[in-house]
Amino acid sequence: MAESLEFSQKVVEAAQAKIDWYNANVMPELVEDYRLFHTCIQNLYDLMIQKSLLKPDPYKLDRKISGIKPLDNTPFIDGERTTIIGARFSEYEAMLDWICTYYKFSIDSLKIPEIKKLVEYNNSFLWNSLSPNNTIPNTRGLAQLVFEMKHGADALTSSSINDILAKIQKATGNLTKILKDLTEFQKEVYKYKIRAQIILNQKFDRANAFASPEAELAAIKKMYSSVFGHEPFYTLLVEEITREDLAGNRDQLQAALLEKLAIKEDAGKNKTQTIDTKEMLLDAVHSLCAQITPFSEVYNKLGENNELLQSASNSFWAQFIAALKKAFGIPDKPIEYELVIVDQAHDTKRKQKVDFNTFRGDLQKKANFYNSFALKTSAGYRKFQEADSAKVLDFLNRQITDIQKAQVLLKAFDDFFKNNAPADKRSKVKGLSMELMAIKNNSVNTNQRRAEYISYVEEQEQMKKLGIQN
Repeated sequence: MAESLEFSQKVVEAAQAKIDWYNANVMPELVEDYRLFHTCIQNLYDLMIQKSLLKPDPYKLDRKISGIKPLDNTPFIDGERTTIIGARFSEYEAMLDWICTYYKFSIDSLKIPEIKKLVEYNNSFLWNSLSPNNTIPNTRGLAQLVFEMKHGADALTSSSINDILAKIQKATGNLTKILKDLTEFQKEVYKYKIRAQIILNQKFDRANAFASPEAELAAIKKMYSSVFGHEPFYTLLVEEITREDLAGNRDQLQAALLEKLAIKEDAGKNKTQTIDTKEMLLDAVHSLCAQITPFSEVYNKLGENNELLQSASNSFWAQFIAALKKAFGIPDKPIEYELVIVDQAHDTKRKQKVDFNTFRGDLQKKANFYNSFALKTSAGYRKFQEADSAKVLDFLNRQITDIQKAQVLLKAFDDFFKNNAPADKRSKVKGLSMELMAIKNNSVNTNQRRAEYISYVEEQEQMKKLGIQN
């Protein structure tokens, strides 16, 4: 009995240390893989909308998510493919956004039932089997749309699609591996909790429990509900505990368990040494390229809304003069709109005149510039690779600030066109809510990557000052 209790204490100590290690090392990696996964899904979704293969989900902003649930995977006819896959893929992207933003990743919260939900949701589309001949409805439908998008596409678009799909496959591969390892570890966590809260409990009937494996199983089961409430009782895992305590080969089983719970320090140190801070910074810069699609869409919608407003306010004679100017290449006078700028941080409003064409042109320039380094093999991206990290970070900071300012003005333009269009033409105004949401999500992603880079660099600098080397 004393040996069993001593072993239980060793397991408890080792498991607690391993839990802390998982929370500090594996969970951040899991979050990062989900962020990469979400960014790629978002980019693919935006690209399919841009190519008119999908329509923006009108119910996306109204969707309330409170937990992970399976994605509908029922069959549908080919004529409904665009509508069905559009809705399901939008829900898929929204769920990934929720996972990255709100889901708590820890050993305590990520138990086996939750892991199963994540795995099932990840596999709503089988990315390693993305074929138009796949028998799974969602995978087949999405593969057909991707095939249509790639068919006849220019070299840049094809390369972007292939790059996105490759990153998705890599991210899902990492996620699958981590979640599989977590499933196995959670089995040991379950066993550890029984040892900590039942076997080491003073109320546990130790005298009779250690008489035989059957007696220990019965004693554990007797106390289980009073300790763990309605949590499920896994007989097979409890039987593993009894074998580790009382089987003839218990020495081998105990040694194997303690080896499984041991923290491989060397592997962790090697992983830390391989972190490339410049690559972290470049990833943050490259995430700006996700703004290409929403900026381009906003550019087009602003142009249409402006034409709608100008045509409504101009007389026939003014429209005739405008047509003559356009025919002879005479530049128009600048178009200035007085916008109401809302400062949400201070709950104030102010008016600001904005040159419409200049602002709209700057958006297109941004999109074109980001497109120049969208491919990691491009000359534009190589310039960042060769540049000093401090200059690259300064560039990233300025871009984030510019995008934040653009967001404020875009929201003001959205409200302005909706409020100032004539009543009979108001339904024709192109809303910017979808694009604003995409720009915001992309900005959050870029900010997170920048913050992680800065935090890591500052941590390394502090360690150097303290004389600590990795």
